[in-house]
Amino acid sequence: MATSANIRHVLYKSPTTIADPGYSATEELRTITIDKDGGVCPVVTTGTGDTRTLRTPTKAGINGAVVLKTDGGNLTLTVTGGYNSDGDTSITFNDAGDYVKFFSIEYGGSYYWRIAHQEGTNADMVGQDIMSPSTVIAATIEQYDSSVRRVGNLLKTEILIDLTGAASTTTDKDIIGAAGACHFGQITTAVNGTIIAGSMACLEVPATGADDIDLYMASIGTGAYDADGSGLTNAASLITKGGAWTLQAPGLGTLMTAKVTADYYLYLLNGEGGTVGTYSAGKFLIELWGIPS
Repeated sequence: MATSANIRHVLYKSPTTIADPGYSATEELRTITIDKDGGVCPVVTTGTGDTRTLRTPTKAGINGAVVLKTDGGNLTLTVTGGYNSDGDTSITFNDAGDYVKFFSIEYGGSYYWRIAHQEGTNADMVGQDIMSPSTVIAATIEQYDSSVRRVGNLLKTEILIDLTGAASTTTDKDIIGAAGACHFGQITTAVNGTIIAGSMACLEVPATGADDIDLYMASIGTGAYDADGSGLTNAASLITKGGAWTLQAPGLGTLMTAKVTADYYLYLLNGEGGTVGTYSAGKFLIELWGIPS
């Protein structure tokens, strides 16, 4: 019987293998169901044309994997509902040992698989972003990549931002970006969990624009470039840098002084006045830790 003292041992001893349904002309009979955290389905193919279908998850926070155990021919896996924000569904496994590790999320009232890691397959992980900035920011800055994955009992959100192309203004606390709404993503419980901590690290020192940059949140996503970000509805500082950013390693960034509120939007603001310019450099990594819903 599981108790608080032995629960880890019980979980370790619990079976994790999910039986390969094998190939069948009927899709339902070749469907893989990952319904337990840590489940692994080792697939054995026996010839060309082998296919399997991965059923949609029934809740968020499940880790699972599909691996080509025995290569009797390429495996084509169809992920019901898609495995990235582009809606891609087909993944090809070519050799024994090829695998994909999946993580289940919820958004828009439905559950989906997203790829946490893969090796040897043709899975398109570029399209796996499940967060997005405003359309203005997406069209303006050099790079915006996001991912959410399970680490132990927590969800880790990573947002990589390259400010190149965005602009700062002359006024302290003005919103960085370009003409129009300039948020850097919305944090939701369904995707990111309940945020308990966070940080931002400088991976490339900002150049040309303001190098003292603050991170704020607000309950609206319409905050516009050159507007007072500290005056947005329910605006609150997450990081007030108080000086120029210098290089930091991922995981060793500046800690947030507040927790991100569910459904709030992220903004980058001038942390100083008098610096006008379009950024030619400036990379940042925002890391958030959340408890799954």
